[in-house]
Amino acid sequence: MGATRDSVAKMAGVSSATVSRVYNNPGQVSPSLAERVLEAARELGYEPNSAAATLRRSGTGTIAFVQFRKEGRPYYWGNMDSFDWFFGRAIKGVQEVLAKSSWQMRFYTVGTQKELEAVAKRCDGILAYDVDTEAEEALFSSIPIPYVLAHHLSGSAEIQNCVKTDNRYGGTLQAEYLTECGVEKPLYITGYLESVTPHAQRLSGFRELYPDVLVLSTTIGKTNAMEGVARQVQNLIDADAIDGIAAVNDIALFSLLLRIKTALPEVGYDASPLFSVYPAPIASIAIQSGELYRRAAEKLLGLLAGNRSGCTTVLPKLIRSLSQQEEEFLP
Repeated sequence: MGATRDSVAKMAGVSSATVSRVYNNPGQVSPSLAERVLEAARELGYEPNSAAATLRRSGTGTIAFVQFRKEGRPYYWGNMDSFDWFFGRAIKGVQEVLAKSSWQMRFYTVGTQKELEAVAKRCDGILAYDVDTEAEEALFSSIPIPYVLAHHLSGSAEIQNCVKTDNRYGGTLQAEYLTECGVEKPLYITGYLESVTPHAQRLSGFRELYPDVLVLSTTIGKTNAMEGVARQVQNLIDADAIDGIAAVNDIALFSLLLRIKTALPEVGYDASPLFSVYPAPIASIAIQSGELYRRAAEKLLGLLAGNRSGCTTVLPKLIRSLSQQEEEFLP
C-alpha cells in the first residue's frame, strides 16, 4: 500500500486529523505546521484522493458512516452478535479507500429525519449502511449533501446513488450449486419471508431452478425453533424425501448442522467465519461486504469531487471450498 494519511501524520509528528485539516481547511492550521505536513507528504509521495482536492474550503473534511436503528422488527440480522464480522468487513472496505485520502470518518446511529438532518450539518457526505426499507430511503429526500446508500436496498427506482447486492441472483447461485451436485429434491430453510425482503428474494432466485422446492420456514436465531426444524429435517432425510439442503443464511444452516449430521450437499449464504471451524465441506454465497462498501466509499468520494454517479450492483459469488472461504478473511 502507498503512503496514507496516517503515515504522513506519523512522519510529521501530528495527528491524522491535522493532516486532514492541512488539505481540507488550511486556514485552521499554522503555516509552519502545514509546511511540516506537506514536506512529509512530499517525501512519502502522498497524494490525497482527488475528491479531497476539490472539497470546498468551508467543508468539515468529514464523512459520516450512518447506521439506522432497526427497532420494532421481529428479526434483523444485524442485531445478532454472530453477524458482527460482516460489519467489520464493511468498515475495512471503507478504510481502504479513505486511507488514501485526507477524509476523516465519524460514526452515527439515527432513526428519524431530524437526526439524519442533524448529521448532515456536521459532515460533507454520508455513507449509509444497510438501508433496507423504502422508509429509510425516503429520509434522504431532504438531505442537501452527497450521500451513497448500501446494501439491502428495497429496489426503488428513484435512488440515484447506491451500491447494492442482488439477493435473487444469490439464491439462484445456491440452486446452481445443488444442481451441479446432482440434487433433485432440495430443502430450503428460511424465515420471516413476509417481513424480510432479502429472504424472499433469495428464495425467489432459488425457485428459478427448483420451482417445487420444499420450504421450511422458522424463526431464525431462536434456539427452540431450530430444535424443531432439526427433527423435521432428520425425518425428511430418513424418509429419503430430500437429497440436498440450502439455507437463507449461514446462521440457519449451522444451527441445523450443530444438531444433526448429514451426508447431503449443503449451501448456506453469507460465507461467514463459521466455515473456518466447521470440518465438513460446505458451500456458501458471499455478499462481499468488503468490496461492496469499498465501492460505496469510492462512489461517495467521486460525488464529493463533482462526478455524476448512479447505482452499482456488486454480485454475490459462490464459495465452494475451504480455501476460497479463507480468502474472504485475508488482510
